[in-house]
Amino acid sequence: MPETASSQFAGDARFVFLSSLLGRTVVDAGGERIGKVADLVIATGEPYPPVEGLVVRGRGGRLLFPWSAAEQRDGRIALQAGAAGVPPPARPPADRLPLAEEILDRQIVDVHDAKLVRVNDLHFIEVKGQLRLAHVDIGPRGLVRRMGWEPALDRLVRALRPGAAYLRHDQFVSWKLVQPLDRSPGRVRLEVAQRALATLHPADLAEIMEDLGRDQRTALFARLDVGTAADALEEASPELSAALLGEVPPEKAADILEEMAPDEAADALSELAGDARQEVLAAMERPEAREVQALLAYPHDSAGGLMTPDRIELGPAQTVADAIAELRRRAGELPLVYELYVIDEGRRLLGQLTLRDLLLSEPAVTLAALMRPAPATVHVEQGLREVAVAAAKYNLVSVPVVDSAGVLQGMVTVDDILAEVLDAR
Repeated sequence: MPETASSQFAGDARFVFLSSLLGRTVVDAGGERIGKVADLVIATGEPYPPVEGLVVRGRGGRLLFPWSAAEQRDGRIALQAGAAGVPPPARPPADRLPLAEEILDRQIVDVHDAKLVRVNDLHFIEVKGQLRLAHVDIGPRGLVRRMGWEPALDRLVRALRPGAAYLRHDQFVSWKLVQPLDRSPGRVRLEVAQRALATLHPADLAEIMEDLGRDQRTALFARLDVGTAADALEEASPELSAALLGEVPPEKAADILEEMAPDEAADALSELAGDARQEVLAAMERPEAREVQALLAYPHDSAGGLMTPDRIELGPAQTVADAIAELRRRAGELPLVYELYVIDEGRRLLGQLTLRDLLLSEPAVTLAALMRPAPATVHVEQGLREVAVAAAKYNLVSVPVVDSAGVLQGMVTVDDILAEVLDAR
């Protein structure tokens, strides 16, 4: 479990919520009313950043005071003698963050539950006179607190259900696990650290980006490393993948596509406008570009459009030891291996075998002696229905795809079949 602020700071620390500070009356050293608390400004860069500024809204508008000149006294905020306020900058410096304006009510990525959640309140720890931001409150209690209903609702819940989880559990996300993502108001203001984002399952990350608006998802996508971005796009819809690739420079888009499975890269590129597609293809390495261009020549819902060209091909005279060596050599580029295919000198499909076949056979056994005929093949121009029927009839996890001469072109995996069937519903 991540360390929280309350476990890091000991001693005379006390806790304060942003909702309890907003709207408080602010007075000068003589007790004269200046206005009310409108916002707090933190200095970013530390795991638990300190509050450095106090924004006060008064008759003359908004003024920014140093938090070091403020003191909480009798339910009010009192400023020291000589404390001078200045108008807040229209755009805060990169290392300063106004919390009510740019964090409260915004969305964050919850890395533990892999979902989007909303910031309902902010939780500070005050130790040795310094106020530091500790947690983001994403629970319903934070919203109730901001509405001023917490005392009454707590009494009601205690009377009706004294053991209710609402009373016992706050839903906090440690601030040190999130950080500012984008400086523009109204967009996602927080994200988990890039290293933590990479720990999310790509399908969860893709779903999160599907749920975000355009500006929000673009800001999140821009922070992903190439490998994480490629994994996420493989799980996203082609439309979303194309939209995100269109928001980054062609060179970065090319790098991401080169990390993706060729069929997924082709699906994403097929949704890009012609000029943009050609620009990205030109930036890709030649072998990867040729593979993707070949797939783009087929209709999307045909076997040729659905297949991946990545597979392991071996000759009939090769042995089990040769096959295992080839598996090891290509382990980095083939994350999943379903079957191994045996081809003749003209690359026509002769048969196939499984990993189980290899593991249960002696190293010197030839593949010709071990292989069995493929239960079914599909032609590159056949449609999704024919591919799905073949997979279902013979209980296949992958269906080999051949051309009119019987030359092996690739395979369609059952997960791609399922994805297409679900999208078609």
